[in-house]
Amino acid sequence: MVLGGVALLVCIISFVAQTIITRRVQESYVQPYFILWVSHSFWIVILPLHTVYEKLKRRPRSLAALKQDALVASAKLIVQRRRSHAGARLESSSSSLAANAYEPVNTTEADGAATGDEDGSRALASSRPGWVICRMIGLTAMLAGLMNSSAYLWYVAVGFTSMSKVTAIYNMSCFFAYLFSILLLKERVQVVKCAAVGISIVGVALMALVDTGADVQALSEAQRHALRNTELLGDLLSLACACGIGLYQVLYKKYAVPSDYHSLYHVNLMTTLLGASTLLLFWIPIPALHAVGIERFRWPSAQQFAYIASNAMFGVAYNGGFMIALALTSPLFAAVGVMLTIPAMAAVDMAIQGHVLAWSVFAGGAAILAGFATLTYAEYCDSVRKTDPMADTDSSPPPSIAAPTAAAA
Repeated sequence: MVLGGVALLVCIISFVAQTIITRRVQESYVQPYFILWVSHSFWIVILPLHTVYEKLKRRPRSLAALKQDALVASAKLIVQRRRSHAGARLESSSSSLAANAYEPVNTTEADGAATGDEDGSRALASSRPGWVICRMIGLTAMLAGLMNSSAYLWYVAVGFTSMSKVTAIYNMSCFFAYLFSILLLKERVQVVKCAAVGISIVGVALMALVDTGADVQALSEAQRHALRNTELLGDLLSLACACGIGLYQVLYKKYAVPSDYHSLYHVNLMTTLLGASTLLLFWIPIPALHAVGIERFRWPSAQQFAYIASNAMFGVAYNGGFMIALALTSPLFAAVGVMLTIPAMAAVDMAIQGHVLAWSVFAGGAAILAGFATLTYAEYCDSVRKTDPMADTDSSPPPSIAAPTAAAA
């Protein structure tokens, strides 16, 4: 538990450092997509670092065992998707064929889907490892597209509004994840969770729409109007980023997390593949943005590139720390702990920017924290019902989403 707390502290420090560095470097180098591309490409080192860690442990695991672990988890995803598609076809068939819904799903032996359990996954991983990895590469390429496009909005928003507001609004991604879980994962609608979403929306509205007041009194009316419009644009970009990241997390849960098979090594394989996809494919928007005039590309100076590289390394530290905290504690502890970035960024805003934040920022941040606490309580109650043998069998706990997080990374 202590090591998990230390890992969580690393997450918070890394997130704050990334936000500060991104804001600082964009004062002289306004290339948010290039900064994002470098940062996410650095994720390619996460699996090698995990491999080194596994070899240095008191009880090291062999490379063959690690490879098999990742392949079996990846094969299980393929088996699950095939069985899910087969089940959907059976459900849509006529009532006269309803009895067939309990018959085994017939698939080829090469696909290892005859049983759909771990044995079938191991058979597929052993017989067609190259094909399994190719499927994972294709999956991560699609997920990387959504992740990078959403995270790009975060990098742009940092230049328009305060760091504390960007951080608070970004943390709303968990609420969007719940909404998309209802739509895509068929999670049961619960009043308490809907109330949590409503409270968080009120918080964002307070932060985005209430006039900042005291810190702009010295400005002219035209300047105040321009400042409000600029901050509102930054807030809306942050909100769109949170929505996109929430959707990404749910899709990651649905397509990239095998059920009943927990492998941190596989998680880091997926993260590394996301980094590789970004490095090899998502450099293409850089010349495209240059051609249309949105971001005129120029190479950073040595000092600017040092900032960008530091930002990328903090991104690796953030994701590594979060996954360690997740493994050593619980998803709820990790998620609640990351919310501490909201007051941390508020304090940094006052210390670095040299101005006192408006009451609406504190009130909105408090509302978002209250909404998250409500959602956390609802998830805890769900987990208790799941482990209680006398619990309602219809209740289904929310997905434990452990996707590599993208913003400020």
